[in-house]
Amino acid sequence: MMRIRRIKNIFTCIIASAVMCFGALLAAGSDVYAADDKEYVYDYADILTADEEAKLKEKCRKASEDCQCDFVIVTTEIGHDYSQMDNYMANMLKTEGYSYDAIIYGVDMVSRADRIYTQGKAQTDISQSKLDSIRESCEDKFSDSDFYHGFARFIRKTDICLTTSIMKKATYNLPIKILISAVVAIVAVAIMMHSAKAKMTVSSIEYTKDHQFKVNDRRDIFINTTVTTRHIERSSGGGGGGGGGGNHGSGGHF
Repeated sequence: MMRIRRIKNIFTCIIASAVMCFGALLAAGSDVYAADDKEYVYDYADILTADEEAKLKEKCRKASEDCQCDFVIVTTEIGHDYSQMDNYMANMLKTEGYSYDAIIYGVDMVSRADRIYTQGKAQTDISQSKLDSIRESCEDKFSDSDFYHGFARFIRKTDICLTTSIMKKATYNLPIKILISAVVAIVAVAIMMHSAKAKMTVSSIEYTKDHQFKVNDRRDIFINTTVTTRHIERSSGGGGGGGGGGNHGSGGHF
C-alpha cells in the first residue's frame, strides 16, 4: 500500500514539473527578437501585386524575428544565373544592411532561374537536401505563375527549419506530443502499480536446506593472452580527393 502511494506521489510530481516547465517555455517565448525596419521584399520584376508584396513583407519580418535570421525576397529581369546571381544576392544583403545570418530567395524572369542564397546560421542549420527540397516545392508554384504562394511556401518551410522561438518549437504538433506523453505516462504508472500489487512467490526457504545454506565460490582467473600481427602492404601511389568549402545555397529553373 505504501508503495502504491509512493508511485502516486511520484506521478503527481512529474505532472507538476511538466506544468512548471511548460510555463517557463511560455515565459521564454515572449522574448521576441527586435528586428530593424527593413524592406525584405524587392519586386524589381513587378510580378507581385501591392497587396501580395505587403503580405510577404510581413511574413518575412515575422520569420526574421522568430529565427533571428533575415528573410529576403528579390525578383529581377537581369538574365543572370548561377554564381553571378549568387553574387548579386550576396552583395544585396551587404549593401542593404542585412545581418550576417540571412537567407535570400531570388527569381529572375529572363533566365527563368530561381536561387536560394544562405549565409551565417542559415547556411549551417539547413542541410543541402532540405534546401533543395524547399526550392523544388516553390518551383511548382512558380511554374504556374503563382509567385505569391511560392514565396509564402519558402518562408513557411524555412521558418520551421530555422526558428529559435522556444514557444513555437514547444507548440509545434503540440496535440500529438501531449497525447503521446499522456499515453506513455499512463502505461508507465499502470506497469508500476501492477508490479506493486504482485505477490512475492519466492521466500528465503527456497534458498536453504535444513535451515542452512551453502555458497559456492566460483571465479575466472586470467592467465595469458595471444596477439597475432599481420603486415599490410600499402600502395605508394597518391590518391585524389574532392575538396571543399560549404555550399552557400541551391538553384534551379522553373
